[in-house]
Amino acid sequence: MSSWELEHQWEIVRYLVYYLRENLVPSELIEGKDIVDFSTGLGDLSLFMAEHGAKSVTATVPEDISAPKALEQVEPIRFLPKMAASQISERLGPESADLFVGRMVFQFPTEEADRIDVDGMLAQIFEVLRPGGRLIIASHQYSELDRQVQGSWKEPIEDHFEKLLSSYADPYRQQLKGLIELISTIGIPPREGNHGQSGFGLKPLMTIDSFVRAGFAIERAAELEDFTFPIGLSEEIGERPEYYANLAKQVFEIKREGMGRPSYADKYERPQVLQRILEDINQLHPVATIPIFAIQARKN
Repeated sequence: MSSWELEHQWEIVRYLVYYLRENLVPSELIEGKDIVDFSTGLGDLSLFMAEHGAKSVTATVPEDISAPKALEQVEPIRFLPKMAASQISERLGPESADLFVGRMVFQFPTEEADRIDVDGMLAQIFEVLRPGGRLIIASHQYSELDRQVQGSWKEPIEDHFEKLLSSYADPYRQQLKGLIELISTIGIPPREGNHGQSGFGLKPLMTIDSFVRAGFAIERAAELEDFTFPIGLSEEIGERPEYYANLAKQVFEIKREGMGRPSYADKYERPQVLQRILEDINQLHPVATIPIFAIQARKN
């Protein structure tokens, strides 16, 4: 059985859409720690943490698959397949980890599909962490697609997308089309806005409130970068893999250089840095974007 990442050529796409490695998990939180990398994907974050002195890394995936090649025979890494979001505490055990990392996964489980959402996941992770342990997540930020109040919509998502596109004129229609391609390719489930609007991703303030209610003390909450999805990727990646592989290298280098600037570390200057990054990327290939936010919290 293949993983979602391999089926979608994530070994290329991952470097197009986000950076999130060195700027997600501080090195001082890695060395000597027992770490869970929940839904590891291709394993690059697990490998990064192992190389930076983790005592152990438990890399999980929801599918019944073999370990990614990057993780084969890496001493401190244990690969744990078939672990759903509803099985975290059951499979890992109480107070077994010092650090739990969920990179770009918290926005996917919903109560309807997996019988668990953010609050249910946090309750389980709290059990798994030792006293003083930390949880770090990164997620797509809630992005509103429909600016009109729709009430509770239950139509098939494809019909909803088609109706939305017919409701708007350019330039917003083209922007909306790119976002719909992004959302459909990645598979982000729909969520309603505060007034019934349709949208996708997690709301940072609601997520922070869930952390606090679960017993976590927030140490850091910030927008890190934008998820940059090349428009047309879902249709062309199979036909033009070399083009997108080359584009990925260029996009990744633009992000690496931009986020390495001292001004990026200043939260007040960061928006201007991110804007320049997006301008440079759009000159290479038009992209649809969703902000990424991160939360770091400590178990009380």
